[in-house]
Amino acid sequence: MNNVVVEYSLDNLNNRAYADYQAFIYCESGTCTLTYANGDHELAANNWAAILNMKFLQSYVASKDFTCGVIYINSSFVRQSEPRNPYIVQGMISLFNNPVIKLAKEDVSLSKALLDTFSRRILAQDHMFYEDILRTSTCMFLLDIYNYHSHVNEVETLSLSGTSIMGRFLEMLEAKEYRESREVAYYARKLCVVPKYLSEVSNKITGFAASYWINRYAAMDINDVLRTNEMTVAEISRMFNFTSSSYFNRYVKRTLGVYPSELRNR
Repeated sequence: MNNVVVEYSLDNLNNRAYADYQAFIYCESGTCTLTYANGDHELAANNWAAILNMKFLQSYVASKDFTCGVIYINSSFVRQSEPRNPYIVQGMISLFNNPVIKLAKEDVSLSKALLDTFSRRILAQDHMFYEDILRTSTCMFLLDIYNYHSHVNEVETLSLSGTSIMGRFLEMLEAKEYRESREVAYYARKLCVVPKYLSEVSNKITGFAASYWINRYAAMDINDVLRTNEMTVAEISRMFNFTSSSYFNRYVKRTLGVYPSELRNR
């Protein structure tokens, strides 16, 4: 699949082919309720929703008059293209908790044009510098999205060093390093900081400790693997580097509220 795909319906929002993509949905009319991460979020006309991790999207219900444009961007391509600005990490964390971006009045007229311009860029595959143009267009698009977000959300400006550490920490989680270890010390060591400092940075930027994000990413991945993979529970336990199946069972019960066998029977 291409690094960037534009569609005009939600038909592929739960398509596993897009599991490693981020989805940016612009609602043109109607409404759509997204069950994502911490709860239900309503996407209304002339607003955006940024689904930064497809595993956090549990379901969606759109009204009959709902129309939209959707930009799917491969997560690794996002990381290659995203601008280096402290606000990006803080905005990204905010969007994990609430993916809907309610546009300020001055931003509404620009959003539809933004979607159309990006669509044309993607189609221009005969451009001599297509990959560079696409990467630059992605960077500009992300700058616009986070600019829209900043207009209606108060996010504390933090130090570049703190947001850099948090950004690298989240990149490790996006790369599924929690399958290797779910201990804060593991990530702190790779980031060349002490565990206490990593937790302090995470708490200051996100309101949650580093362990919360590790377990959140791991739990969503485990939930997905248990529901869609034919491997045995013991094999999945080893995939996530648990010392025993019984420890894996207790971890799933603690983080997801049910035992692995119960998830598979749903």
